[in-house]
Amino acid sequence: MKIRLTILLIINSSLLTGQDTVRYIGSTLSNVDYHHGQLSPAIGVHNIQTMRANRADNNNTTSWTYNHAPMLAYWNNTFYLEYLSNPVGEHVAPGQTLLQSSKDGYNWSAPVVIFPPYKIPDGFVKEGRTEVAKNSYAVMHQRIGFYTSKSKRLFALAYYGIALGKGDDPNDGNGIGRVIREIKAGGTLGPIYFLRYNHSFNEKNTSYPFYTSSTDKGFVTACDEILNTPLLMQQMVEEADRNDPLIPLKKDFKAFNYYRLPNGNIAGLWKYALTSITKDEGKTWQYNPTRAPGFVNANAKIWGQKTSDGKYATVYNPSEFRWPLAISVSDDGLKYKNLLLVNGEITSLRYGGAYKSYGPQYVRGIQEMDGTPPDKNLWVVYSMNKEDIWVSKIPVPVKDKAATHVNDVFASMRIGEELDQWNLYSPLWCRTVMSDKKLTLADSDPFDHAKAERVFPESKKSGG
Repeated sequence: MKIRLTILLIINSSLLTGQDTVRYIGSTLSNVDYHHGQLSPAIGVHNIQTMRANRADNNNTTSWTYNHAPMLAYWNNTFYLEYLSNPVGEHVAPGQTLLQSSKDGYNWSAPVVIFPPYKIPDGFVKEGRTEVAKNSYAVMHQRIGFYTSKSKRLFALAYYGIALGKGDDPNDGNGIGRVIREIKAGGTLGPIYFLRYNHSFNEKNTSYPFYTSSTDKGFVTACDEILNTPLLMQQMVEEADRNDPLIPLKKDFKAFNYYRLPNGNIAGLWKYALTSITKDEGKTWQYNPTRAPGFVNANAKIWGQKTSDGKYATVYNPSEFRWPLAISVSDDGLKYKNLLLVNGEITSLRYGGAYKSYGPQYVRGIQEMDGTPPDKNLWVVYSMNKEDIWVSKIPVPVKDKAATHVNDVFASMRIGEELDQWNLYSPLWCRTVMSDKKLTLADSDPFDHAKAERVFPESKKSGG
């Protein structure tokens, strides 16, 4: 009996060692009775709206009121942001993907269409459905929005899915395919190509050429890089053919992202705060993705990355809802120890639409090959209410305690640093900015507000 017991203990010890995992070890939890979750703010976070939907506009770049799934990159001294858009609601055609850019992260260009609405061939019938396509358009979806190639060229990616009727899922593996185009210096765009088709489509029945037909050898090489990188292909699992040989883990785990641990292993994160570890660049995983112990999260995305100070951060909604937006920090990429507020606002939902949820949600940062902003801070992008698009600049290192009392004399401070310790909430129609060395809050939005906050140490009465 002693020999058997010893063997069992060795086996169990081996399993525990092999299943090292991302976990939350802190004691702070979010209280969703409050829009800010009663969380202490991470000091100096600036929340900036990049696009405000407005049905009264005369163009379909801002008048479409379902805007969601934004992605972020930093390339050629410029931020690039893409997001998908539908006229009213989720998975209700037509769909398109738009692009914005910014030199500083605060002032953003007007959206331009980067992947336009795509017509489904008349007569198409999806497997398992009875609807027949007639003057029908695809909807868009993407879990990976950018790729910077080894030759330092930037590419945008998106996916055309098919939803022909109520309850039809564009991510069932029966869509059209993934498209790609280059973003060039100065913001000009290359032609659109298909990167990978779903099984019903090919060069003969699609409107864009297949990438291998390009005469640009560098472009073809970049496409091959994507297809030969398991960590990138894993992000496409939801839309791809269910038997796609390039997808390593073919199970229904959504919204994958990853970061590298100090020992060279890679931690993966999925929706619902699922996690696993890979030791071979995503070809295989140490265990089935499992809820990270201690993390509270529902069906919104979670983002994780290594930060410029050598630590790690996860940004997510720490609740069963899609508010607030919070950050947790780890020294080793596995044990997360605190929970701080990034954005605790929930604006009014101005427009109805299918599957629209309240709150700052579907957060994404900049993946490892897609650039590092020169300020070395953590930048993330997300949608508000699946309606408007926002970015947040989170100072690194992440702090929640002010070291000194406030003595901000703006007139004597260096230009651009006056608001480094302030937390800002700055919608497009009610900006919170420095103007002539003054903190200026403007408000012309009937549904929103400007806000500036400053954390300072607790004061104690002196005896007298």
